[in-house]
Amino acid sequence: MYNVISEINKLEEKYGEEFNWGTDLKPEYFETELKRETTIAPFKSVKAIARSYSNDDVLFVLDDEVYRIYHLTYSGGNPRYQEFTDGQAAVDYIEKRFLNEYL
Repeated sequence: MYNVISEINKLEEKYGEEFNWGTDLKPEYFETELKRETTIAPFKSVKAIARSYSNDDVLFVLDDEVYRIYHLTYSGGNPRYQEFTDGQAAVDYIEKRFLNEYL
């Protein structure tokens, strides 16, 4: 089974301190913020599993099957998001974006 957290940790090891994503976060804080900023219906379960250290992007898994990176606004309004069909697609996107924007 593909473990998103493990794969993001591997990217941190691969790219070192320059890598701008990680799994060191307080998930409850980001889950509460997402619920405050948007309606996530029909999803029942929301888990923050990784975050960008360089912007307000957070990777969530909804109902253990849908992966979304939300750009939280912290000022109300609807945050934009990118949705992925599985965890591997989300991790691939994070790595590709890092390579395109930071290296």
